[in-house]
Amino acid sequence: MSRYLFLILSLLCLLLSFSVFAGEISAGFMYSFSGNYLFSGEFNTLGLIKNAPNAVSGFSLALITDFANYYISLGGIAKYDIKLEIGTVSLFGMGGMLAPINGFGFEKITSIIRIGAKYYFGDISITSGLFSFYLIDNTKVEGIEFSIGYNF
Repeated sequence: MSRYLFLILSLLCLLLSFSVFAGEISAGFMYSFSGNYLFSGEFNTLGLIKNAPNAVSGFSLALITDFANYYISLGGIAKYDIKLEIGTVSLFGMGGMLAPINGFGFEKITSIIRIGAKYYFGDISITSGLFSFYLIDNTKVEGIEFSIGYNF
């Protein structure tokens, strides 16, 4: 029961933030340096008010799976935009918690960090970066990620 309550509260917080934030939704894959593939779906809210020139921050919610285990990631994201003639390139960083969905428990929450670059052309974005997270058994998973997304 606590697993579903946690998911519902997380989704409600993100839905309420639509009045203050713009959104990004993306899907892609992650390749760990140990040779495993993971798949991800991500929703980011980014502030409509700039923190500094060309910089914004917001919240990130992601579902990460290898189809045997499912994880939810919730944290903060910040990005710095660089305007180019052919689009916008953003350098981003994300940090937060990672919790297993199957077998959820607050004692099983670990951490995740992601960094990379996003290329925007219109409302479409392409993301490439590095990720690192720990599992509850202290296994460290690191690798590269690629995704494509839509911004609204």
